[in-house]
Amino acid sequence: MDEQHIQALVDKVLAGSATELEKKEITEWYESRNETQQIWESDFADEERIVEERMLLKLQKHMDSTKPRIRLMRPGLLLKVAAIFIVAIMVSAYFYIRNSPGKQLLVASSVNAPLKYTENKFLLLPDSSTVIMHPGSQLHYAFNGKTRDITLVGEAYFDVKHIASQPFIIHSGNVITTVLGTAFNISAYPGKKVTVSVKRGRVSVADVHNRILAVLTPDQQLVYSPETHTSNEQQVQTQKTIEWVSSDVQFSAVPFKELAEKLSVRYGVTIKFEDEALESYSITGRFSGTESLKVLLTALCETSSSAYKIDGNTVTISKINN
Repeated sequence: MDEQHIQALVDKVLAGSATELEKKEITEWYESRNETQQIWESDFADEERIVEERMLLKLQKHMDSTKPRIRLMRPGLLLKVAAIFIVAIMVSAYFYIRNSPGKQLLVASSVNAPLKYTENKFLLLPDSSTVIMHPGSQLHYAFNGKTRDITLVGEAYFDVKHIASQPFIIHSGNVITTVLGTAFNISAYPGKKVTVSVKRGRVSVADVHNRILAVLTPDQQLVYSPETHTSNEQQVQTQKTIEWVSSDVQFSAVPFKELAEKLSVRYGVTIKFEDEALESYSITGRFSGTESLKVLLTALCETSSSAYKIDGNTVTISKINN
Protein backbone atom coordinates (compact mmCIF):
# COMPACT_ATOMS: atom_id res chain seq x y z
CA MET A 1 0.00 0.00 0.00
CA ASP A 2 1.67 3.27 -1.12
CA GLU A 3 1.73 6.45 0.94
CA GLN A 4 -0.53 8.41 -1.44
CA HIS A 5 -3.27 5.80 -1.12
CA ILE A 6 -2.99 5.73 2.70
CA GLN A 7 -3.15 9.52 2.94
CA ALA A 8 -6.24 9.53 0.72
CA LEU A 9 -7.91 7.03 3.07
CA VAL A 10 -7.04 9.17 6.09
CA ASP A 11 -8.56 12.24 4.43
CA LYS A 12 -11.75 10.28 3.77
CA VAL A 13 -11.97 9.11 7.38
CA LEU A 14 -11.60 12.63 8.74
CA ALA A 15 -14.06 13.99 6.18
CA GLY A 16 -16.60 11.35 7.17
CA SER A 17 -16.82 9.90 3.65
CA ALA A 18 -14.87 6.66 4.18
CA THR A 19 -16.68 3.39 3.67
CA GLU A 20 -16.52 0.60 6.26
CA LEU A 21 -14.11 -1.27 3.98
CA GLU A 22 -11.83 1.78 3.74
CA LYS A 23 -11.91 2.26 7.52
CA LYS A 24 -10.97 -1.39 7.97
CA GLU A 25 -8.16 -1.03 5.45
CA ILE A 26 -6.54 1.95 7.19
CA THR A 27 -6.91 0.32 10.61
CA GLU A 28 -5.26 -2.90 9.44
CA TRP A 29 -2.45 -0.89 7.83
CA TYR A 30 -1.76 1.00 11.06
CA GLU A 31 -1.89 -2.15 13.18
CA SER A 32 0.59 -3.87 10.87
CA ARG A 33 3.02 -0.95 11.31
CA ASN A 34 2.43 -0.90 15.08
CA GLU A 35 3.99 -4.36 15.40
CA THR A 36 7.33 -2.76 14.64
CA GLN A 37 9.10 0.36 15.86
CA GLN A 38 7.38 3.64 15.10
CA ILE A 39 9.57 6.11 13.19
CA TRP A 40 8.91 9.83 13.45
CA GLU A 41 10.99 12.46 11.69
CA SER A 42 10.71 16.11 12.65
CA ASP A 43 12.58 19.38 12.40
CA PHE A 44 12.07 20.40 16.02
CA ALA A 45 11.35 18.66 19.31
CA ASP A 46 7.71 19.82 19.75
CA GLU A 47 6.49 19.08 16.24
CA GLU A 48 5.03 15.68 17.09
CA ARG A 49 3.03 17.21 19.95
CA ILE A 50 1.86 20.11 17.76
CA VAL A 51 0.72 17.79 14.99
CA GLU A 52 -1.16 15.61 17.47
CA GLU A 53 -2.86 18.65 18.97
CA ARG A 54 -3.89 19.88 15.52
CA MET A 55 -5.34 16.50 14.65
CA LEU A 56 -7.15 16.24 17.99
CA LEU A 57 -8.63 19.69 17.41
CA LYS A 58 -9.81 18.59 13.96
CA LEU A 59 -11.32 15.46 15.49
CA GLN A 60 -13.07 17.52 18.19
CA LYS A 61 -14.57 19.83 15.56
CA HIS A 62 -15.76 16.84 13.60
CA MET A 63 -17.35 15.28 16.69
CA ASP A 64 -18.99 18.59 17.65
CA SER A 65 -20.46 18.93 14.18
CA THR A 66 -22.04 15.49 14.43
CA LYS A 67 -23.53 15.89 17.92
CA PRO A 68 -27.05 16.80 16.77
CA ARG A 69 -27.26 13.54 14.83
CA ILE A 70 -26.17 11.36 17.73
CA ARG A 71 -28.94 9.69 19.71
CA LEU A 72 -27.59 6.54 21.30
CA MET A 73 -24.47 4.54 20.55
CA ARG A 74 -23.56 1.14 21.92
CA PRO A 75 -20.28 1.14 23.96
CA GLY A 76 -18.68 -1.39 21.61
CA LEU A 77 -19.52 0.69 18.55
CA LEU A 78 -18.30 3.84 20.27
CA LEU A 79 -14.93 2.22 20.89
CA LYS A 80 -14.68 1.14 17.25
CA VAL A 81 -15.45 4.67 16.04
CA ALA A 82 -12.90 6.12 18.47
CA ALA A 83 -10.30 3.64 17.30
CA ILE A 84 -10.85 4.64 13.67
CA PHE A 85 -10.30 8.32 14.47
CA ILE A 86 -7.26 7.61 16.64
CA VAL A 87 -5.74 5.64 13.80
CA ALA A 88 -6.47 8.50 11.42
CA ILE A 89 -4.80 10.96 13.78
CA MET A 90 -1.69 8.84 14.14
CA VAL A 91 -1.39 8.10 10.42
CA SER A 92 -1.89 11.73 9.44
CA ALA A 93 0.68 12.83 12.00
CA TYR A 94 3.04 10.18 10.66
CA PHE A 95 2.87 11.52 7.12
CA TYR A 96 2.87 15.17 8.16
CA ILE A 97 6.04 14.78 10.18
CA ARG A 98 7.71 12.39 7.76
CA ASN A 99 7.31 14.85 4.88
CA SER A 100 8.46 17.91 6.84
CA PRO A 101 11.74 19.59 5.81
CA GLY A 102 14.80 19.60 8.09
CA LYS A 103 13.96 16.19 9.55
CA GLN A 104 15.35 14.82 12.78
CA LEU A 105 14.98 11.12 13.52
CA LEU A 106 12.92 9.99 16.48
CA VAL A 107 12.63 6.29 17.21
CA ALA A 108 9.91 5.26 19.63
CA SER A 109 8.29 2.01 20.71
CA SER A 110 6.51 0.31 23.61
CA VAL A 111 7.39 -3.10 25.03
CA ASN A 112 5.51 -5.32 27.47
CA ALA A 113 6.79 -8.24 29.56
CA PRO A 114 3.60 -10.28 30.14
CA LEU A 115 2.90 -11.19 33.75
CA LYS A 116 1.73 -14.67 32.71
CA TYR A 117 5.32 -15.71 31.91
CA THR A 118 8.02 -16.62 34.42
CA GLU A 119 10.78 -15.62 32.00
CA ASN A 120 12.27 -12.14 31.97
CA LYS A 121 12.27 -10.18 28.72
CA PHE A 122 15.54 -9.18 27.06
CA LEU A 123 15.43 -5.90 25.14
CA LEU A 124 18.14 -4.40 22.94
CA LEU A 125 17.53 -0.68 22.48
CA PRO A 126 18.44 1.25 19.30
CA ASP A 127 21.52 2.73 21.02
CA SER A 128 22.79 -0.80 21.90
CA SER A 129 21.85 -0.40 25.57
CA THR A 130 20.27 -3.52 27.05
CA VAL A 131 17.26 -3.84 29.33
CA ILE A 132 16.07 -6.90 31.26
CA MET A 133 12.38 -6.51 32.10
CA HIS A 134 10.72 -8.34 34.98
CA PRO A 135 7.42 -10.08 34.07
CA GLY A 136 4.52 -7.69 34.50
CA SER A 137 6.54 -4.63 33.46
CA GLN A 138 5.95 -2.09 30.71
CA LEU A 139 8.48 0.16 29.02
CA HIS A 140 8.26 2.91 26.42
CA TYR A 141 11.29 4.52 24.82
CA ALA A 142 11.76 7.56 22.56
CA PHE A 143 15.16 8.58 21.16
CA ASN A 144 15.37 11.92 19.34
CA GLY A 145 19.13 12.29 18.88
CA LYS A 146 19.44 14.64 21.86
CA THR A 147 18.04 12.56 24.72
CA ARG A 148 17.11 8.94 25.28
CA ASP A 149 13.80 8.99 27.16
CA ILE A 150 12.36 5.92 28.88
CA THR A 151 9.10 5.46 30.78
CA LEU A 152 9.00 2.41 33.05
CA VAL A 153 6.18 0.77 34.97
CA GLY A 154 7.35 -2.28 36.90
CA GLU A 155 10.95 -3.41 37.31
CA ALA A 156 13.87 -3.43 34.91
CA TYR A 157 17.65 -3.72 34.93
CA PHE A 158 19.46 -1.30 32.61
CA ASP A 159 22.96 -1.55 31.16
CA VAL A 160 23.29 1.75 29.33
CA LYS A 161 25.75 2.47 26.55
CA HIS A 162 27.72 5.64 27.23
CA ILE A 163 26.83 8.50 24.87
CA ALA A 164 28.01 11.78 26.38
CA SER A 165 25.82 13.96 24.17
CA GLN A 166 22.63 11.96 24.80
CA PRO A 167 21.53 11.58 28.44
CA PHE A 168 19.55 8.44 29.21
CA ILE A 169 16.48 9.51 31.22
CA ILE A 170 14.08 7.09 32.92
CA HIS A 171 10.68 8.28 34.16
CA SER A 172 9.28 5.92 36.80
CA GLY A 173 6.36 7.19 38.81
CA ASN A 174 7.40 10.46 40.47
CA VAL A 175 11.10 9.73 40.06
CA ILE A 176 13.39 10.74 37.18
CA THR A 177 16.71 8.92 36.85
CA THR A 178 19.39 10.37 34.58
CA VAL A 179 22.59 8.64 33.44
CA LEU A 180 25.10 8.75 30.59
CA GLY A 181 26.35 5.18 30.74
CA THR A 182 26.00 2.81 33.67
CA ALA A 183 24.24 -0.29 35.03
CA PHE A 184 21.40 -0.05 37.54
CA ASN A 185 18.03 -1.47 38.60
CA ILE A 186 14.72 0.36 38.99
CA SER A 187 11.64 -1.01 40.71
CA ALA A 188 8.59 1.20 40.17
CA TYR A 189 5.29 -0.60 40.51
CA PRO A 190 2.05 1.44 40.74
CA GLY A 191 1.15 2.33 44.33
CA LYS A 192 4.53 1.18 45.69
CA LYS A 193 7.81 2.83 46.57
CA VAL A 194 10.30 3.51 43.79
CA THR A 195 13.71 1.92 44.32
CA VAL A 196 16.86 2.75 42.33
CA SER A 197 19.94 0.55 42.90
CA VAL A 198 23.27 1.17 41.16
CA LYS A 199 25.62 -1.60 40.11
CA ARG A 200 28.10 0.38 38.03
CA GLY A 201 28.70 4.05 37.27
CA ARG A 202 26.94 7.14 38.54
CA VAL A 203 23.20 7.88 38.59
CA SER A 204 21.35 11.12 39.29
CA VAL A 205 17.85 10.76 40.77
CA ALA A 206 15.33 13.61 40.91
CA ASP A 207 11.62 14.09 41.53
CA VAL A 208 9.09 15.44 39.01
CA HIS A 209 9.92 18.98 40.13
CA ASN A 210 13.58 18.44 39.12
CA ARG A 211 14.66 18.49 42.75
CA ILE A 212 17.76 16.29 43.03
CA LEU A 213 17.13 13.50 45.52
CA ALA A 214 20.51 11.80 45.31
CA VAL A 215 23.54 11.05 43.18
CA LEU A 216 24.15 7.33 43.53
CA THR A 217 27.34 5.34 43.00
CA PRO A 218 27.90 1.53 43.01
CA ASP A 219 26.08 -0.36 45.78
CA GLN A 220 24.01 2.64 46.74
CA GLN A 221 20.23 2.59 46.68
CA LEU A 222 17.53 5.25 46.89
CA VAL A 223 13.99 4.48 48.05
CA TYR A 224 11.33 7.09 47.26
CA SER A 225 7.86 7.14 48.83
CA PRO A 226 5.18 8.63 46.52
CA GLU A 227 2.83 9.01 49.48
CA THR A 228 5.09 11.16 51.64
CA HIS A 229 7.29 12.51 48.83
CA THR A 230 10.36 11.58 50.86
CA SER A 231 13.41 9.48 50.06
CA ASN A 232 16.31 7.84 51.81
CA GLU A 233 19.65 6.45 50.69
CA GLN A 234 21.31 3.27 51.89
CA GLN A 235 24.19 0.95 51.14
CA VAL A 236 23.19 -2.37 49.58
CA GLN A 237 24.70 -5.34 47.82
CA THR A 238 23.31 -4.58 44.39
CA GLN A 239 24.25 -8.00 43.09
CA LYS A 240 21.66 -9.50 45.43
CA THR A 241 19.09 -6.90 44.41
CA ILE A 242 19.40 -7.94 40.77
CA GLU A 243 19.45 -11.71 41.29
CA TRP A 244 16.09 -11.86 39.48
CA VAL A 245 17.87 -10.84 36.24
CA SER A 246 19.56 -14.25 35.96
CA SER A 247 16.78 -16.34 37.52
CA ASP A 248 15.62 -17.73 34.18
CA VAL A 249 19.06 -18.44 32.69
CA GLN A 250 20.50 -20.63 35.44
CA PHE A 251 19.52 -24.24 34.93
CA SER A 252 20.63 -27.77 35.74
CA ALA A 253 19.98 -30.88 33.62
CA VAL A 254 17.18 -29.25 31.62
CA PRO A 255 16.13 -30.75 28.26
CA PHE A 256 17.30 -28.53 25.41
CA LYS A 257 13.74 -28.20 24.08
CA GLU A 258 12.40 -26.99 27.44
CA LEU A 259 15.22 -24.47 27.70
CA ALA A 260 14.58 -23.33 24.13
CA GLU A 261 10.94 -22.61 24.99
CA LYS A 262 12.05 -20.34 27.83
CA LEU A 263 14.59 -18.56 25.63
CA SER A 264 11.90 -18.05 22.98
CA VAL A 265 9.84 -16.03 25.48
CA ARG A 266 12.84 -14.19 26.88
CA TYR A 267 14.21 -13.05 23.51
CA GLY A 268 11.02 -12.93 21.47
CA VAL A 269 12.04 -15.55 18.90
CA THR A 270 10.92 -18.96 17.64
CA ILE A 271 13.43 -21.78 18.17
CA LYS A 272 13.20 -24.96 16.10
CA PHE A 273 15.24 -28.18 16.10
CA GLU A 274 16.20 -30.03 12.92
CA ASP A 275 17.30 -33.08 14.92
CA GLU A 276 14.81 -34.52 17.44
CA ALA A 277 17.65 -36.08 19.43
CA LEU A 278 18.81 -32.58 20.37
CA GLU A 279 15.47 -31.76 21.97
CA SER A 280 16.09 -34.18 24.84
CA TYR A 281 19.77 -33.30 25.27
CA SER A 282 20.42 -32.36 28.91
CA ILE A 283 21.73 -28.83 29.40
CA THR A 284 23.35 -27.27 32.48
CA GLY A 285 24.48 -23.67 32.57
CA ARG A 286 24.72 -20.42 34.54
CA PHE A 287 24.55 -17.02 32.88
CA SER A 288 24.38 -13.48 34.25
CA GLY A 289 21.13 -12.70 32.43
CA THR A 290 22.50 -9.74 30.47
CA GLU A 291 23.91 -11.82 27.60
CA SER A 292 22.52 -11.49 24.09
CA LEU A 293 20.75 -14.41 22.46
CA LYS A 294 23.77 -15.06 20.24
CA VAL A 295 26.08 -15.36 23.25
CA LEU A 296 23.77 -17.87 24.94
CA LEU A 297 23.22 -19.90 21.78
CA THR A 298 26.95 -20.05 21.05
CA ALA A 299 27.67 -21.46 24.51
CA LEU A 300 24.72 -23.88 24.44
CA CYS A 301 25.57 -25.19 20.99
CA GLU A 302 29.21 -25.72 21.89
CA THR A 303 28.05 -27.83 24.83
CA SER A 304 25.65 -29.91 22.74
CA SER A 305 27.81 -30.26 19.60
CA SER A 306 25.23 -28.39 17.58
CA ALA A 307 24.99 -25.24 15.51
CA TYR A 308 22.41 -22.49 15.20
CA LYS A 309 21.18 -20.26 12.38
CA ILE A 310 19.18 -17.07 12.87
CA ASP A 311 16.80 -15.96 10.15
CA GLY A 312 14.79 -12.95 11.27
CA ASN A 313 12.93 -14.04 14.40
CA THR A 314 13.44 -17.75 13.76
CA VAL A 315 16.33 -19.76 15.20
CA THR A 316 17.12 -23.20 13.80
CA ILE A 317 19.37 -25.56 15.78
CA SER A 318 20.95 -28.53 14.01
CA LYS A 319 23.32 -31.34 14.95
CA ILE A 320 26.95 -31.11 13.88
CA ASN A 321 28.06 -34.25 12.11
CA ASN A 322 31.56 -35.13 13.32
